[in-house]
Amino acid sequence: MLSTIPLLLAIRGSRPLTGDGTRPAEGAEGQAPARSMLTELREGWSEFRSHTWLWVIVAQFGVVLMAWYGAFSVLGPVVAREHLGGPAAWGAITAADAFGLIAGGIAALRFTPRRPMLFVVVTGGAIAISPLSLAMVLPLPAICLASFGLGVFIEMMMVQWTVTMARNIPPDKLARVSSYDVLGSVMAMPAGALIAGPLGAAIGVSSTQYAAAAVIVVASALALIPREIRTFRTSDAPVQAASEDVAALEAA
Repeated sequence: MLSTIPLLLAIRGSRPLTGDGTRPAEGAEGQAPARSMLTELREGWSEFRSHTWLWVIVAQFGVVLMAWYGAFSVLGPVVAREHLGGPAAWGAITAADAFGLIAGGIAALRFTPRRPMLFVVVTGGAIAISPLSLAMVLPLPAICLASFGLGVFIEMMMVQWTVTMARNIPPDKLARVSSYDVLGSVMAMPAGALIAGPLGAAIGVSSTQYAAAAVIVVASALALIPREIRTFRTSDAPVQAASEDVAALEAA
């Protein structure tokens, strides 16, 4: 995989098509030269870090998903095997979560929070319910209900996050910013998986899951510190798009 890095760095962006469907010749008047991959990445990073609500929430979810992945996906099957009835119980829990995601997608068609970033952060904190329900060894129906409800809110949160990014990030930089979003959110998940097993063996499965829930809550509470996240409103999101529409009308 490392051997492909020089090849990726050598990639140059293609020029846009002209009106007749052809690409402009090299050095054509008014045409900017093709940019390197590193230049594209730097521009995406500059856009990414210029939005406080964006990088703060990505940092939050980097910690949240690390703690959740180890406590739920790694240690969850252990709890199911020892206390809830084995593989069938774990299958019911994960199925409830999947049904919740489906229901959340349907609910997102009608639900629009007034403060979407606050909703995203609070939903991230609610993910602590997953390891908590397992640490407390609640009855299987209660754990399934918690997984279903959490799935609903997570899917609704993902819709709000995606829409907000699309409305507030310039279209020509959205793909690069989204890449930094995904990278920052999931890059620590393998560490959570590696830590969960040894930590569970050292201090106990329940204690590890309680600790993971605490980490999730603390990370989410810290994400609420920036005022921009607490005050960002849905009505603020289309401002950029609206200004671009006005500029286009004036140009016409």
